[in-house]
Amino acid sequence: MTRTALLTLVLSSTAIVAYLGYRVLLPQPSAPVASETAGPVGSLPDFSLSDLSGGMRSIRSWPDEALVINFWATWCAPCLREIPLLKEFQEQHAERPVQVIGIAVDRLEPVQEFAREIEFNYPILVGETEGINAAASFGVDFFALPLTVFTDTEGAILGVHTGEIHPEDLENLSTTLAELGSGTIDRTVARTRLTGFR
Repeated sequence: MTRTALLTLVLSSTAIVAYLGYRVLLPQPSAPVASETAGPVGSLPDFSLSDLSGGMRSIRSWPDEALVINFWATWCAPCLREIPLLKEFQEQHAERPVQVIGIAVDRLEPVQEFAREIEFNYPILVGETEGINAAASFGVDFFALPLTVFTDTEGAILGVHTGEIHPEDLENLSTTLAELGSGTIDRTVARTRLTGFR
């Protein structure tokens, strides 16, 4: 195994163990409680996170846009491989009602430094525990990075994808959003196409 692969494996394992430890230490209700976040939610939850300048920004700051919400971290190798694809996707869809939003589950300073180097063409929000809580608000049972959520222009959740995004996934998303926008397909078909597509 190469040194980089070994380091990636160790860091990924550490992140998973830390998250699981965090989840175990959370207070648990004494009896099951029905919750809107038990399983995938139907519409965009409301939360705010810090942007790169340190100001708070709501996830609902992009009304009438289909959102591609990508949870990532500076230490996550698959996340970093996705960024050029997401930048290209945002550039290709600049004239359409589609907005990529990156949510870094990380500390603000390393993300700011990384952002200066990579020159994102889409907004970045940042939060450590707050970022994990934001991901949980989408109703995901298991949080791992990268994680990407897709909405339509009305804020309806179309899909949640855990793992690395590939070019064919973004092509599928682009086609699905175009057909949904033109009325060729409905949300049910869009959700079928975008849920667990890899």
